[in-house]
Amino acid sequence: MPVASEVKSSWADEVEEEGGALPAPSEIYENGHKILTEYKYNQDNKKVKVIRTFKVERRVVSKTIAARKNWAKFGDPADDRPGPNPATTVIGEDVFMQFISSKEEENKVEEDSLDKLKSMGDKGVVKCRNCNGDHWTSKCPYKDTVLAGGK
Repeated sequence: MPVASEVKSSWADEVEEEGGALPAPSEIYENGHKILTEYKYNQDNKKVKVIRTFKVERRVVSKTIAARKNWAKFGDPADDRPGPNPATTVIGEDVFMQFISSKEEENKVEEDSLDKLKSMGDKGVVKCRNCNGDHWTSKCPYKDTVLAGGK
């Protein structure tokens, strides 16, 4: 009996297997723009070329922000490069915040309340409900006349 030879696959199958590898993504920096080119498969299982263009800006930031950007990443993105990963991070729009409180403004508020007390002068902070004098209602000298119906 003849020995069974190995079954060879057809050349079409080999081409499909070789063509399955996607090209590596590339990054190009030109004139302040970063052009990122990627390849992936769409729903129809066809190769699609995805080109993303980013504008690179340089900004002056505080020392604490610069130090925080140099922290080591942890968890799943531990192997990623520094900076945000464009595949997972979406920057919608810049949000400008105005911080209202500061030490100077807090001191001004305290001074304003002291100025109000000083401007009241001889008038007391306490006001009697019976005669509107500057004493406690329980210490009112006219409470006997008010209770008798003198008001």
